[in-house]
Amino acid sequence: MKVIASVALCLLACVGALAADQCYQDVSLDCGQASNTLALPRCNAIYGEYGRHGNVAKELQAYANLHLERSYEYLLSAAYFNNYQMNRAGFSKLFKKLSDDAWEKTIDLIKHVTMRGDVMNFAQRSIQKPVEKKNYTVELHELESLAKALDTQKELAERAFYIHREATRNSEHLHDPEVAQYLEEEFVEDQGKRIRDLAGHTSDLKQFITNNGQDLSLALYLFDEYLQKVV
Repeated sequence: MKVIASVALCLLACVGALAADQCYQDVSLDCGQASNTLALPRCNAIYGEYGRHGNVAKELQAYANLHLERSYEYLLSAAYFNNYQMNRAGFSKLFKKLSDDAWEKTIDLIKHVTMRGDVMNFAQRSIQKPVEKKNYTVELHELESLAKALDTQKELAERAFYIHREATRNSEHLHDPEVAQYLEEEFVEDQGKRIRDLAGHTSDLKQFITNNGQDLSLALYLFDEYLQKVV
């Protein structure tokens, strides 16, 4: 009975397949050897040139790890502004949202990496554009924290541009329109809006604290109240 089932499995796998198909060749070879286990190394979700040429596959994994790191950094800032000494609920809410957004993008990138048949490597870092490792400083004043958040969002956006360029070189072995479309739809537009919002917050706060006769503590309090409403 087991022999009949094995033969039936081989026949079903071979029906309608082309001789040049790699997965089909793996199935045919395994069935031809009457193996007890079907080892099908090329029957996976990898297609096109993903992972075979260039750095797109590794850069996507590095991009996920970068989002994960930035998510934790934003979360530390949110906790800092939420302590009893700072007591800036608006700033804490802003950084918590930035942290949550980065976390969601991390999960989405991991799902996309595995969808394309790859395995997520949490130790992967960018090959051609390594991130300079710096100690993250949480204890920044309000304007400094906004400036740092803006720089971080620009870093994430520019890294998306870099991977997009790698995926759209339009050469024989370096072209992946699926990855390019994914970056455009899920990252590029959202990052543009986020950068614009943070740039606006930075400019507004500067006007608050440099306004003639404006008390600094009052300016920061009013701006924090504003953030609580708009974030």
